[in-house]
Amino acid sequence: MNILFITRLYPSDCYDNGQTGMGHYLCREFVKAGHDVRVIHEDMRYCKRWSAFERTLPDIRQFKLDAVPVSFIKLNRPLPKYRWLPGGEAKKAAEFILEETKGFAPDVVFAFFCYDQWKVIERLRPRFACPIVPIFHNCDVKFSDKQVGKILDASPVAGGVSRRILDKLRRIRPDARTFMCYGGAPNDVSGYYAGEKHNDVFSVVYAGMLIPLKNVDITLQSLAALKDTCEFRFDIYGEGEEEQNLKHLARILGIVERVVFHGKVPRDEVLAAMGKADCFAMVSSPETFGLTYLEAMACGCYTIGSKGEGIDGVLVDGENGKLVTPGSVEELAAALELYFKAPDKVRDMQKRAVETAGSLTEEKVAGMMLKDALQ
Repeated sequence: MNILFITRLYPSDCYDNGQTGMGHYLCREFVKAGHDVRVIHEDMRYCKRWSAFERTLPDIRQFKLDAVPVSFIKLNRPLPKYRWLPGGEAKKAAEFILEETKGFAPDVVFAFFCYDQWKVIERLRPRFACPIVPIFHNCDVKFSDKQVGKILDASPVAGGVSRRILDKLRRIRPDARTFMCYGGAPNDVSGYYAGEKHNDVFSVVYAGMLIPLKNVDITLQSLAALKDTCEFRFDIYGEGEEEQNLKHLARILGIVERVVFHGKVPRDEVLAAMGKADCFAMVSSPETFGLTYLEAMACGCYTIGSKGEGIDGVLVDGENGKLVTPGSVEELAAALELYFKAPDKVRDMQKRAVETAGSLTEEKVAGMMLKDALQ
């Protein structure tokens, strides 16, 4: 099958651009399954936000990442928060895509992060005799219901990366055909998780950007509430604007010696840390799917997530983990304390978490996505 995957966010081959790996993991599995895949990465930014290194790179280039062929193009927005591409940039992108796909007849086109690239998709529609399937993220549904409805009306089926997004799509167009587009757990975590964890103290881990919406400060406050009743260690993997504030907060709370900031590390190192940790806690809001939750579940962590956010429904409260209200120190502290108060219940949740992640591996969710898109 020929698959064209168009996205505005995709990892780079030559530097860490901090962009989501979910789309790449899906495309990598499509290639492994024998499909012919072409990725178009339209990097749409306000022109002044290109780093000095990025400005040295060609505006158009091609590369392969894990055997996935990627065609990259820089597109410029006129203002920092301007969502729509100017007509000239949309035309440039459409012409680039047509040039890059000469001799390639896709059986399906996925528009990942679809809202602000729809001008490009509309220009391409007459040229592709196949389904064009939009995949909605939080950033795609928080603006105009009218435009979201227009995209749904023009599409045979649409995907959403969280239950909340699907609920909104169905509210806007009750008759629209929609499906859940999952992130995938690693296909094999045996090298990271051996099924036994032997920690001297309660080991809690977080992995992600250190930005306000991740609410890492809530986790610090919740752990501080337990500092006199239990021993713990909190390992934080990631970097971002909140790092210094979080370090300062840890000192104020009197837990600085129990908190370790590791900075940004490769995915393998994060998985290795999860394989050893007792608990993964992330109470971010808003959150799309939250792939790190599934990674933590695959690695046998007692996983605590945000109620009503992207992982809600995959992580089921009290069955394979805990869900708490984002921003509630009391709820998160109680969920953490459950590790000591009900160890047998927590171990059962850890076991079920591994089973859940095993049903949603990268290989399996890629197959599900294709099946749902072409049903």
